[in-house]
Amino acid sequence: MAIWEELPVDLLVKIANRVKVMEDFIALRAVCTSWRVSITNDDFDMFSPQVPLLMLNATKDNKYHKYREFYSLSKKKVVRVFLPEARGRDCVSSEGWLCTMSCYRKKMNLLHPFSRTQIQLPPLISLVVSLGVKIMSIGEESLIQKVALSASPCITSDYVLMVSVLIDHDNYLAFWRPGDRKWSRSNINTTIPTWGNATSIIYYNGQFYCVTCYGQLWVFDVVMESKSIHVKPRFVARVDGNIYPNKQYYRLVKTSNALLIVTKSSTHLRYKVSELDTFTGRLNNITNLGDSSIFLSNDDGGSIINCFEFRGVVKPNHIYFTDMWTYNIEDEKIEYFHPGPSSICPLTWVTPSFQHRHVTRKVYELHVIKGKLNKINTLGDSGVSLLACILRKN
Repeated sequence: MAIWEELPVDLLVKIANRVKVMEDFIALRAVCTSWRVSITNDDFDMFSPQVPLLMLNATKDNKYHKYREFYSLSKKKVVRVFLPEARGRDCVSSEGWLCTMSCYRKKMNLLHPFSRTQIQLPPLISLVVSLGVKIMSIGEESLIQKVALSASPCITSDYVLMVSVLIDHDNYLAFWRPGDRKWSRSNINTTIPTWGNATSIIYYNGQFYCVTCYGQLWVFDVVMESKSIHVKPRFVARVDGNIYPNKQYYRLVKTSNALLIVTKSSTHLRYKVSELDTFTGRLNNITNLGDSSIFLSNDDGGSIINCFEFRGVVKPNHIYFTDMWTYNIEDEKIEYFHPGPSSICPLTWVTPSFQHRHVTRKVYELHVIKGKLNKINTLGDSGVSLLACILRKN
């Protein structure tokens, strides 16, 4: 061990720079004390792809507990982690962050679960006021259904948050950017009689996209004004209905150069993956994802990763669902990846990430400049111990 401790710091940093899997990076830092001191989060490539962790929902018995549970595909186990910021809150994810809302007062935050950094959002009541919705109270039926971030707050303060919320049994869309004191709403659901509900929202190629339960594809042009966001919805097309006559399931998935949509038959447990033409709404069927696989949540747009770097962990050409099962696109077989029974309902996939210290400081300064309303609480390097808890071996 003494020989390992004597390795030059610059050599250790070069080794760390070549590590692309976060689990291996944590194991590298855990070799000895000197390595942990010499290697910091800043030495990890924050843009390298990672296998999402499955964040599980709290049961009624532990909903107000300070711990939340994650399932790790790489370790094949459920781990309880200390995350009091999520206590008593509904959580939906995007870009590795959680959009949280308290169950009673409906206060909203953006929470980075691996550093416990929080960004304060305007409360739901301000959205209700902006929508002009006349309801007696905001009850438990009011919740966040979908979220989409244009970029991760870990790397920039120049981002926009889109949310789909359920208020008094009606679906509404709203937008927010750092510094805004209230939500900017879209009146699309009140002006379009056949709007229905948003089943999937995503940010792709500089624009927000939404597909409804009726298969309508919409794009939202976001115009930044000095005091607010001006949103211009545009109807693109009705998603081609030739694959299934009665589709009820639509999920948008983005890749580096294409927008995909996953559809499901309303009568059979059969899924199709197609490339979506954002101009015509036509679907080009994809029968094989090659070395890639899709991770789908109910609360956000799906993600796709290349399985080459995660051989033995993620099966290629599969769809991973939060219900703890996978769907083989080629032979349409279903397999469960968590064999044991679970007393809790799976909630969402969360992509693990570090917050680099210099990036966090710069983003914090920009948030303060843009508006002190958006309070940021950061706990520094706590994400290291949290992720280590999830990823370390028994």
